[in-house]
Amino acid sequence: MAVILNNFWLKMAAAFIGLLLWFHVVTEKNYNHEITLPVTEITLGDSLTLSESPPESLTVVISGTGKQLLRTGWRHRGLRINASQFQSGRYIMNLNVNNTFLFNTNQSVFLDEIISPGSVTFDIDRLSSKPVDVLLDLVTEPDEGFAVSRISDPEPKQVTVAGARSLLRRINSVNTVRKELAGLRNNLRVSLPLISPGGYQVNLTPDSVLVTIEIVPVKTRVFESIPIVVYNTPPESKIQLTPKSLNIELTGPPDDIDLLNRNALVASVDFRNRDSAGMAPIRIECPSHFRVKKASAETVALSLH
Repeated sequence: MAVILNNFWLKMAAAFIGLLLWFHVVTEKNYNHEITLPVTEITLGDSLTLSESPPESLTVVISGTGKQLLRTGWRHRGLRINASQFQSGRYIMNLNVNNTFLFNTNQSVFLDEIISPGSVTFDIDRLSSKPVDVLLDLVTEPDEGFAVSRISDPEPKQVTVAGARSLLRRINSVNTVRKELAGLRNNLRVSLPLISPGGYQVNLTPDSVLVTIEIVPVKTRVFESIPIVVYNTPPESKIQLTPKSLNIELTGPPDDIDLLNRNALVASVDFRNRDSAGMAPIRIECPSHFRVKKASAETVALSLH
């Protein structure tokens, strides 16, 4: 034991140097290695694109020194497939080292063989673009005592969609990502991202729009004697309802509520919702930027005669 511990640190240093020397010798050798790499680029002719997604990855055999293979940069850069010889159409392309390349700039790692898939199908189409309308998916809920006076059109109203010509034929509009805003008291301007219409390399420019929301203090107005309409009554039956009309207290933007016509309000009852006591709930409909604050009745009595 004493012999082993004698000059212990000197022996450890010698062993470490020997290990480094062994590692250097081993990693200077050339190796072949089978690996799956991502396909990061498809080279096509000018004004051409793919209408369907290419394979995400290929299994290949690469070679290089041990040191180069241990590095990870070349793996992340992946593979490039050169299909620039094709025009628009559908093609089956056999893959080999003459049309498939590594994205390694120092040429220290080499592509030796394509294992799988041995061929790929490319649907090549003309690159095209066109303007499409933007549709808002925006829900606003002002705070108590406030109302939404105006929601502007999206800025811009149209965006440009670019991609394969065959894919663009089915795209006539794009939606914003749904957004819900509650407790609004002040005007605000919001940016709404657009939902991609889908498809390989289909892009939107710009990819978001701006919308202005104007908030105002509400004004209250009472609409009197709004008639109650009954739906789904039994055929050849006379219905008596009590009350026959009601008063509706409505809140909304001051300028708009002053101009609101009483005919825009609808009070209705579905006869099928009548309970055992002959009562049915009243439904009140009004334009979306107004709110019913109070009504003189919530239910109506229905009787057959």
